[in-house]
Amino acid sequence: MTIKDVAAKAGVSVATVSRVMNASGTVNPETEKLVQSVIDELEYSPNGIASSLKTDRTHIIGYVVTDIRNTVFTFLMAAIQNVLWEYNYSMMLFSTNGDPDKEASILRFISMQKIDGAILNSCTNTQSIIQLNKKIPVVLTGNDISDPNFIGDFVDSDNHAASYMLTSNLLSNGHRKIGIINGPNNLVVSRERFRGYQDAMAVLGMTINIDNPLVYEGSFDVSSGYLAAKKMLSSASMRPTALLVTNNEMMKGVLKYCSEQQIKIPDDLSVVTIGNRHELDYLYISPTYMETNLEEMGERLARLILERIETKKRLPKRIFKLPAFFHDGNTVKPLTPIEANTIIS
Repeated sequence: MTIKDVAAKAGVSVATVSRVMNASGTVNPETEKLVQSVIDELEYSPNGIASSLKTDRTHIIGYVVTDIRNTVFTFLMAAIQNVLWEYNYSMMLFSTNGDPDKEASILRFISMQKIDGAILNSCTNTQSIIQLNKKIPVVLTGNDISDPNFIGDFVDSDNHAASYMLTSNLLSNGHRKIGIINGPNNLVVSRERFRGYQDAMAVLGMTINIDNPLVYEGSFDVSSGYLAAKKMLSSASMRPTALLVTNNEMMKGVLKYCSEQQIKIPDDLSVVTIGNRHELDYLYISPTYMETNLEEMGERLARLILERIETKKRLPKRIFKLPAFFHDGNTVKPLTPIEANTIIS
């Protein structure tokens, strides 16, 4: 059974059958319905291997994340896949578990396969990414590469603005002893969020460096949020009045610790976070947070990788920063100047 058999039975050209199967051109709705009915009747399925050899395309995109358990990655994956499906592309998923050696192995594996392009989320192996980029188009999120040998795209939220606004909100509510629970320092997303926190604190003359006790470097997962809260909140005398927690997963860990230790939010501790509404709706509090639009980000990542695959001209490196949006919840307690001064002293 070949595509010619389908075309002959439907009374159309091979090109028309191809357009119907690939959704790659305008076909009269009645003709499309007829062709699809013949395909179903004959139980025709194209030979994907032969097709890829002929066109040098597999219509497969590699998607690499650091931890598939992180719901940010799964929400992004859903948004990416929705767009890819429209253009007859499929996704191959890889998770590095935050292991640099495993990441390098995965990138080598992708480079040896017939994969049309790759979307890499928070990958850090610069040289492996550059080598992969020499073979196929690559789009990044979570961690950018400044090396001029990388010619791809980078998409992320405006992380500096998000953390700056949240820290400013805490400051405007009288807080001065503000801690930050952040992700790994080797990621651009973490450095940008820390810089936003730094810049907001500096407005009131407070200089906060990376080694300050108010700063905790986590790993964007629940356990590191829990451990950070345990370290920063275990001593009542050293406890910050507020925490900026820079993602949903670590926020869950902080809330777990606070629940176990009967630390009341916001009476005993104010907390703000950066995340997406899908996850935050399930928390036992209604947090003040900056919302990252994962649907828009995922769609942008997908359309950029498809553009790089389909275009015949060489595109320059492009950087896209998407705005985050402020949501005022019930997790920030305003402090009077007397309260703030008493706690600091």
